[in-house]
Amino acid sequence: MWKDAKDYIKVMPAWKKFLWFGAVAAGTLLMLTFLIWAFCQHGTLGIFRVNGMYRIAFSVLICYTIALPLLAVLDVYLASRKPAGKIRLPSIFIWIIAVIAIILPSVLMGWVVPQTSNYAGDKAVQLLMADGTGKNGIPNLAVTFWTINPTQNTLKWGDSHINNIAKEDKPSQQHAFMLRDLQPATEYWYSLNDAKPVKFTTMPGIGQPLHFAVGSDTHFGAKTAQNDLTAKMLGQISDPAHDYQMFFFLGDLVEWGFIDSQWLKAIQAFSATTSTIPSRLVVGNHDTIMGGVNFYEDYMYPQPMELQTGSRLWQRIDVDNVHFLLLDLEWSADSYTAEQAAWLEQQLSTIPAGDWKIVMSHGYYYSSGGYDNLWPWYDDKDTIDKLVPLFEKYHVNLVFSGHMHLVELLQKNNVTYAVCAALGCLPDPERTYISPASTWYMSGQKAFIDVTVSQDNATLIYRDPDYKELKTLTVSR
Repeated sequence: MWKDAKDYIKVMPAWKKFLWFGAVAAGTLLMLTFLIWAFCQHGTLGIFRVNGMYRIAFSVLICYTIALPLLAVLDVYLASRKPAGKIRLPSIFIWIIAVIAIILPSVLMGWVVPQTSNYAGDKAVQLLMADGTGKNGIPNLAVTFWTINPTQNTLKWGDSHINNIAKEDKPSQQHAFMLRDLQPATEYWYSLNDAKPVKFTTMPGIGQPLHFAVGSDTHFGAKTAQNDLTAKMLGQISDPAHDYQMFFFLGDLVEWGFIDSQWLKAIQAFSATTSTIPSRLVVGNHDTIMGGVNFYEDYMYPQPMELQTGSRLWQRIDVDNVHFLLLDLEWSADSYTAEQAAWLEQQLSTIPAGDWKIVMSHGYYYSSGGYDNLWPWYDDKDTIDKLVPLFEKYHVNLVFSGHMHLVELLQKNNVTYAVCAALGCLPDPERTYISPASTWYMSGQKAFIDVTVSQDNATLIYRDPDYKELKTLTVSR
């Protein structure tokens, strides 16, 4: 068999051999390069596992890459078995699949890769909470922004008695001015490069109720996103009359994480809220797609920001006796690394038994839903198996999550789960599976959660874009 094929190749004209083997080799190499690059990106294993459409697409590409050289060898063998005569070109079918193998990965990488380094413009200012806590029992804050060109900036800030001036040592694109060891329940101001001062108030002190808002899933850049309703709810959160002291956003800020123009639009829309209320934006699966994790880290936890316990993707934030554990859970438990798991258990083990323990993540645990895109979008077995035992062991009180485009309250073994991915995204279809843990559910509803934590009770209020109360739940410690 192989002797006939080798003899056939020997008598082929040199130019035909060069074109033939060059096309097959180039196609195989380019396809393989694209697949290796794609699976090295943060979050690709998750999207491959959870999203049926992408799993099929990647499986086809993998099979294509393996099949191309095998089909080429088979084609040469079959040609060698024909009666002696004029040496023919390889079959047109092989030429077609070789050319496709050259063009397809070139187009995909030519579109995606440049996007990951194409910064769309200067990003608006945000006031972000840093991992850990200051010496007065509330988080350190950072005035952050990103500039398309390196700049050197000055920040003036203080309260009614103290004025501080901070200057950057050298020009940079990532900017984070740390505001450390702030006093609780105090009005502060900051002014960037002599701009109009922005005022904010720090969280209350020991024994005082803590009031914060939680929302998720805006998907800026998606045609189905309702940015007008997002703006309306952000306006409600930033309204001084509603007195929110903190704001948490649980991921999927943008639709395609590798497209920076979507980040530009989203941060501009959020800035009126996130520049005046201490905020923390958790990472979501859409935020990290194909290199988007780099944009997320640049904008939501820039390098100059300090870390006390966690990483740029997961943190712990303390306000007196209320402790927030912010996790990196994207598609499912695929991004829940051994390092993060060890960190979470270590943090939970150090929190006093009588304190409030609140977990926040994009990925969910218990939820109603349905089977879609070859995946069960309800009660996530992986996150339940890997994280819920820790929640129950260390008596976590509240767990907030997004990802599921619905609003729902669930309770299981003395842990309350609040799902609220409804800050502007396309709602999920009506559920076909009802979680046994579910106590209240709505579909097709835009909403965020208004939370007040006092010494012994926490009150959760789901509010619509008009600030109307949809559901209220009180949880006792």
